[in-house]
Amino acid sequence: MAFGQKNKRRKQDAAVRTAAARGVLSTYGVPVLKFLVLVAVLGGLSWGGVEGWRWARTSPTFALKRTAYHGLSHATEAEVLRYTGLSAGQNLFELDLGAMERALATHPWVKRAELRRRLPNMVEVNVTEHVPVAMVTLGDLYLLDEEGEPFKRVRVGDALDLVLLSGVDREEYGKSPEPVQARMRAAMDVVKAYGRSEAGKGRPVSEARLEGEDVVLVLTGAGEELRFGDGDTEQKLERLQRVQSELRRRGLVAETISLDHRTRPGWVTLKLTAPASERTAGAR
Repeated sequence: MAFGQKNKRRKQDAAVRTAAARGVLSTYGVPVLKFLVLVAVLGGLSWGGVEGWRWARTSPTFALKRTAYHGLSHATEAEVLRYTGLSAGQNLFELDLGAMERALATHPWVKRAELRRRLPNMVEVNVTEHVPVAMVTLGDLYLLDEEGEPFKRVRVGDALDLVLLSGVDREEYGKSPEPVQARMRAAMDVVKAYGRSEAGKGRPVSEARLEGEDVVLVLTGAGEELRFGDGDTEQKLERLQRVQSELRRRGLVAETISLDHRTRPGWVTLKLTAPASERTAGAR
């Protein structure tokens, strides 16, 4: 009798659990089923992603076959390969392009470098080179770019017809490069403005000299000096043209033309060369 009651109780408990399970499934069955399906899909994707990445990193499909170069002028393709370590057969997905860009930027002519993968088997190298605008004396002779940055020591074979920028203190540049670079840019701005002007036609500049904040241009040939001082370059160039015209009319040659009169900005001071002696004259 006791045994029959126990058996009956077990059946009743099983019926209760079954009913409870059905209740849970009827309430949460669809969300739970969706969750389980999602877990299965994500697991499959994860496994597929790992296997796909492993295949991409080893497949000959993505082995480097060609390198395209853009922006090279002074740097050579062979130098790019040497600096970056690129070589045929390397897997494109294994390349550390950031490290290669930094390595290539240490090339003396390279200002910026960008490398891009071009699937399935090419790397594109985009280079921006420094553009030299002058040579600057900083102990040794360096090439100077348009931003006032000395970027390369002048070597034999650097056949460049450039203005010489002098009067730059190497020690001062080492301590405070930015203000010195600003002054060098200002000097080259004067050189460019002079070259565009009527006064500069046929009379190129061989040297630009910094004297404190002032800029002095030395012309090719006779070594005539144009002292521009600081600022108001366009107005000074207009005065210079008038003075040059008057000198030609009178058959005179100036050794120095000073456009930097401190107390009388509209004045131009001349130091003339003459057959017997030198004399100083003032012109307005």
